[in-house]
Amino acid sequence: MSSKLVIVESPTKAKTITRFLGNSVQVMASQGHIRDLPEHALGVDVDHNFTPEYELTPNGKKIAVQLKQAARGASDIYLATDPDREGEAIAWHLEEVLKPSSKAAFHRITFHEITQSAIQHSFQTPGQIDLHMVDAQQARRVLDRIVGYQVSPLLWRNIHGATSAGRVQTVALRLVVEREQEIKAFVPVESWNLDACFETAVPKSTIKARLAKINGSNVKISNGEDAAKVADALQSNGVSHKVSKVTSTPRTKNPPPPFITSTLQQAAGSNLGLGASQTMRIAQELYEGIDLGSGQVGLITYMRTDSFNIAKEAQSQALAYIATKYGPEYVPAKPNTYHAGKNAQEAHEAIRPTSMEYAPELIKSHLTPQQLKVYTIIWNRFIASQMASAKQMDHLIEINSDGGALATTGASGLTVKQDTSTGLVCTFRATARETIFPGFLMAYKFREVGDDEEDPQLNTLPKLPLDTPCSLRDLKREQTFSQPPPRYSEASLVKALEQNGVGRPSTYATTVNTIQEREYVNKTGGSLVPTELGFKVCEFLLKQIQTLFEVRFTAEMENELDQIEEGKLNWTDMLTSFYEKFKSWLGMHSLSSSSDNAIIVENILKCFPPDFKYAEPVSKGHRKYDDAKFMESIREHLATRNTLSERQWNALLTTALRYSDDHPEILKVMQENGLASEAEAILADIKRSEESLKIPVAPEALALLDAMSKLKFSTPSPKSKKRHFDDGKFIKSLAKQAESGKALTEAQSRALLKLAANYSAMIPDYQKLTEALAATLPQTDENPVVVQPQQEMSEADKSTITTLLGLAAEIPSDKWKIPRGKFNDQSFVDSIKQQFEQRGTLTPKQISALMKTISKYADVIPNYAERAKNLNMPQPQSKANVLDTPCPLCGAQLVKRFSRGRSFIACSAYPKCKYTQSVNASSAPQSSTPKA
Repeated sequence: MSSKLVIVESPTKAKTITRFLGNSVQVMASQGHIRDLPEHALGVDVDHNFTPEYELTPNGKKIAVQLKQAARGASDIYLATDPDREGEAIAWHLEEVLKPSSKAAFHRITFHEITQSAIQHSFQTPGQIDLHMVDAQQARRVLDRIVGYQVSPLLWRNIHGATSAGRVQTVALRLVVEREQEIKAFVPVESWNLDACFETAVPKSTIKARLAKINGSNVKISNGEDAAKVADALQSNGVSHKVSKVTSTPRTKNPPPPFITSTLQQAAGSNLGLGASQTMRIAQELYEGIDLGSGQVGLITYMRTDSFNIAKEAQSQALAYIATKYGPEYVPAKPNTYHAGKNAQEAHEAIRPTSMEYAPELIKSHLTPQQLKVYTIIWNRFIASQMASAKQMDHLIEINSDGGALATTGASGLTVKQDTSTGLVCTFRATARETIFPGFLMAYKFREVGDDEEDPQLNTLPKLPLDTPCSLRDLKREQTFSQPPPRYSEASLVKALEQNGVGRPSTYATTVNTIQEREYVNKTGGSLVPTELGFKVCEFLLKQIQTLFEVRFTAEMENELDQIEEGKLNWTDMLTSFYEKFKSWLGMHSLSSSSDNAIIVENILKCFPPDFKYAEPVSKGHRKYDDAKFMESIREHLATRNTLSERQWNALLTTALRYSDDHPEILKVMQENGLASEAEAILADIKRSEESLKIPVAPEALALLDAMSKLKFSTPSPKSKKRHFDDGKFIKSLAKQAESGKALTEAQSRALLKLAANYSAMIPDYQKLTEALAATLPQTDENPVVVQPQQEMSEADKSTITTLLGLAAEIPSDKWKIPRGKFNDQSFVDSIKQQFEQRGTLTPKQISALMKTISKYADVIPNYAERAKNLNMPQPQSKANVLDTPCPLCGAQLVKRFSRGRSFIACSAYPKCKYTQSVNASSAPQSSTPKA
């Protein structure tokens, strides 16, 4: 066994590093955190310096066994996790778990790019775990756990459908909601532009200009009547036009800095249409390594960073590349440097390519389309950041129109002083920007978040001397209205979070993704729109705990976490200070199991003596709820340990308060022990639940449930490794709920409509039943109720599909091709058959795919050629066209094909394998490595 063990986070990263270290070193992956706070308990002892109670994660238990086994035989263990807080914490947890099982020496190594030189350097300069960084990560984890565990239950009890509240995610939601409120409150303001087209005789030219001033003052025309008055004055007799001002001002446009996490997410969102999480996933793939044919290669540096630093070696390589590709004049006289914010991790680097050898155009065949897009924008941005500035010239021409007079009839919003001697003087302005030397623009022309769609100064201007006479050829009036602020996109929200100091590079994508997963925000056409639930959650939390979710307060918390990382602040002192304020905001007692809390629980239980008369047990589904047994279980639990989990605590309060009407002393005990606000919220929730039971079940829902209860449902299908969705079981549960007299919730009714669409062909009067139920639900712009119409097919198409499925049924079970990866012909045909039976329709694309799949089995279907001809199906491949030679890339047979006027040889597994060669070629693939 190897005497050296290297542990990284991901298997891909492990594979890339193994290539550089060889087989003499064992490289293993932890697959992220192997320890964390418990999933179903607070896991923080707030009475003893906020000590976290870590436990192995489910996956961590399996990984820890493998790592311990490898650690026993190692003399040195190198913890090579990512170079940030999370990576440092993972390294610390690994050492804590493995140290008891190994006598090896532990070393902490970091590298910002997965290249041979970087890895060799890290092994030559190993260090120790930075405990300040670990403390900062622990502080964030504990802080978020405390907020989530206290605020989320408060949310559940008061907002139906709310799932969680988070310290940072709620601030992000607040930004989106407040922007939407601005948009709704916005009142458009009318204004008018006057655009003129002038001509000059000497030199002969045309110039378009916009009215900028009247009598030397900026004037805003606010209505059409005033615009018409000015236009009439300009087009009246005796008005002269001449060039009054000509300027050319040089300007320098400096290159943008290389990407950091936030700017990469913004640029990918604005230019590539990628979400923040999607961008980070692709960037992680590029960082951890891509197979370029000769092995895994890390293509970019670490992608979670807020530093603009660039290694000297990388900068030298970039300058040499620029001189060769663009010319020496594109190399700046002095290498460009950029300065990040005060909280940036200056030991890190910006996001850049790891080598100038891997230009995008040279390796594109090894990248997926999305990987190529992200890599290209990173490459171009880095190259541009090291290039010379662009030299530009801003040109301006002003034309004065003298001699007109405004009509004095009618009301006017214009306040213009007219000189009776000269009349009205209107100044029109035209601008243009000329690029003298493109500099970095040769490499990077992408838009930044907040930039206009187009540069308003891209038009060219003629060269005109002062006092050149002009004639007015055309004058147009244009009505405009001021626009509300735009909705946030993922990219602009990341920018807003960064500008406000909320979150850090490692959290931006997660935060933006979370508010969408919680259905607090929907993404519509690239814009983030708060849902009705999002509005309610934001309003409630700001009303209850406004300070906690202030942008400034959250930014201050981030600064304190940075101070902990720098060793300037003790993490438990920071949490103690926060927790005292947090308790006062909530009006709550400590989450701990201290003697004070034990007394509270004891006082509540005293209200339930042995002879207390409890309600009769209630059965719900497969569970039986017995209040007497629950209270006894709490007493037994406290006899062996003096702690209650958050779930037990909430259940105790809820159960106790159900009896408070007949036993007011219960509520009194809670009020005396500082639980007034919690009790009030729970009682409101109990009342809401009781009232919902009084709402009758909608007859429309009953009718649809009755029709669907008679259906034969499809086999339950796994949506994930842990969850199976059983349509029949879901309908039975709704029917049972309706029979008990409890109305369906809005969410249940929507789910019922969605499921009904999957079985539309099997439900009698489908359209009538679903439209009737939809009419009972609230319609909103953010969350419309949509009834999927029942699709109709011609009898001829139905007959064709039935015949095709009959052909498929004739394929012997042992003749189906062995599935390759995600492709399984038999499963595909079965799913098509199931959909046709349930919905009664297939799309043309599905029919075409079904034909193509069945044609693969022509040799085992009796009389296939004649039957296929009647259905216009693909004919079996002529044996003369099938070659004996296997594909050099995937091993499938090669076939001779004819397309676009030429013959060529291709792989029979197309489109999975895209190998081609000319008819005369004997080897050498003509295309890229196949992609599944």
